[in-house]
Amino acid sequence: MKKSFTLIELIFVIVIIGLLASIAVPKFMTTKVAASAASAKGTVSSLRTSIETKHGEWLIDDTLGASNGYSDQGYPSSLDDIDGESSNGDKLFNKIVNGTPLLKTPIISCSSNDGMNCWYKESNDSTISYYRYKFTKNQNLKIDYNNSNGKISCLDGDDINQSQCESLIN
Repeated sequence: MKKSFTLIELIFVIVIIGLLASIAVPKFMTTKVAASAASAKGTVSSLRTSIETKHGEWLIDDTLGASNGYSDQGYPSSLDDIDGESSNGDKLFNKIVNGTPLLKTPIISCSSNDGMNCWYKESNDSTISYYRYKFTKNQNLKIDYNNSNGKISCLDGDDINQSQCESLIN
């Protein structure tokens, strides 16, 4: 007599594996979104710390000014050297201020159409730069940096409202 599995036993094992997968996959997706949110929060926190550090340097050394990458109020004039929209592969948050970059490791941007879990610069004017963090193709966090007061603020993004944004970056 040969020892083998019957068709019923194989089907039963496949059903059990399917049930276990249906439990595990949603938990995995939730963990992935939480990790992405933590990454965005960490980047914003690093930027805030760096901005305040540079502002402190400006206050201590009154010879620093716009020629060294500061605004008239002593905050970094921008977070990067990209004018307007960033494209895939641009380095964000790497503005050199007084000889050192804002972040030791700049963020590689994605484009506004492609990528997930990545940053891109949407636009800027003389005092405000707008950035987006893309969680998914249609869900993103929108922030702005104001060089007159050094603040990073939340703006409404697609599918993320003001209170959700503030809970992510504060």
